[in-house]
Amino acid sequence: MSSPTLQTVPKAPRDGAEDNYKKSDFHFSWTEIITDNLRSHERHASMQKSKAEVNPRREFLQRQYHRFRKWTRIASVTTNVISALLSIVMESIMIYTLYKFYATKNLFVTGRPWGPWAMGTILWPTIMLAVASIITSISALVVLCVIWCKAKQKAAYFSLLYALVHIIAWLVVSVAYRVEKTEKDLWGWSCTDKAKAIQQQLGSKTLDFESLCKLQIYQASSWEVSVAEVTIKVLATGVTWYLDAKQKGLKTEIVGDIGSTVFDQITG
Repeated sequence: MSSPTLQTVPKAPRDGAEDNYKKSDFHFSWTEIITDNLRSHERHASMQKSKAEVNPRREFLQRQYHRFRKWTRIASVTTNVISALLSIVMESIMIYTLYKFYATKNLFVTGRPWGPWAMGTILWPTIMLAVASIITSISALVVLCVIWCKAKQKAAYFSLLYALVHIIAWLVVSVAYRVEKTEKDLWGWSCTDKAKAIQQQLGSKTLDFESLCKLQIYQASSWEVSVAEVTIKVLATGVTWYLDAKQKGLKTEIVGDIGSTVFDQITG
């Protein structure tokens, strides 16, 4: 009888090809899992992107943002153009009147050694109107240039600065001009009967007080329009800053959703 040791036949080793196949199969399975996960992640990201692109609320917010930005620019440009034009007209009249005064103040008039103008002529109301017109017209042009260059922060700063300068300057001018207006200032004197008599003596080609009086009427109308324009400026400034605040609120909400980089790309 053979011993148990002799009866135990050692098993043959597994075939190397089979072992390599199983290792290869094991490696292939992990590769498939990783690839499937990557594809799943890409599909998920693509679905999220597609969903983001067709987000109705975001599209609505973007439309609102562009609309507010459009009307803010329109309101700012319109009011500044009107202010610039009115101020240029006003300063042109003031400068012309001052020129006529200095060009004719030494003309000889019988019985008037001080000249054809009022004794002790007051110039400062005319100079005040000229300076105020020049300041407001330059400020308006600066704001328009800043808006044209699309410098948003500077435009907001200069718009506020211009609105404050314009409103304060013309409120002071309107009160001072009305309070101090007399026959001794250039405008008051040109419409008096004495000025008409002097014009007949010198001739209208030498000194035309009648034309200056008409300019005074036009200037008074322009001045009244400027006062009304100040009121419009106050309202327009309030509307502009309201629209700007709404615009900033929409920007904050949109940027929180899509990020500042994408926002800058879609808004320009």
